[in-house]
Amino acid sequence: MTWSLPLPERGVFRASVALSDPPDGASPAAVRLRVGVSDHRIFEGLGAVTLEPGARRWVDLRADLSAYAGWKWSLFYRPHRQTWRLNLAADATGGEPAVVVWGSPSIVTDSGSAREYAIRRRSTF
Repeated sequence: MTWSLPLPERGVFRASVALSDPPDGASPAAVRLRVGVSDHRIFEGLGAVTLEPGARRWVDLRADLSAYAGWKWSLFYRPHRQTWRLNLAADATGGEPAVVVWGSPSIVTDSGSAREYAIRRRSTF
């Protein structure tokens, strides 16, 4: 899954993830989940977790997005002007099909950064 969006300062992606029952006739399989950011040129992996078959439980997956927003001292790197592509990937590592549940994926930040993000978004439309 990929979303294109500007990111708030001090933003953190978070979700609860879990394996569901495998498809009919399939053996339970491990799955690697990844979170990353792309700007159409490069992809940077920010977080990953491998879910093993067995006990059904929710696992937290988090990724710090703060490097992709705000002001940086650079002549060329302007993350606050960039629309980033947030990528969520799931890869079955055992060759068997698997079903993964992404529970409540969200990008959270502090109230000051949320306010600045809202102001910035209004000024671009």
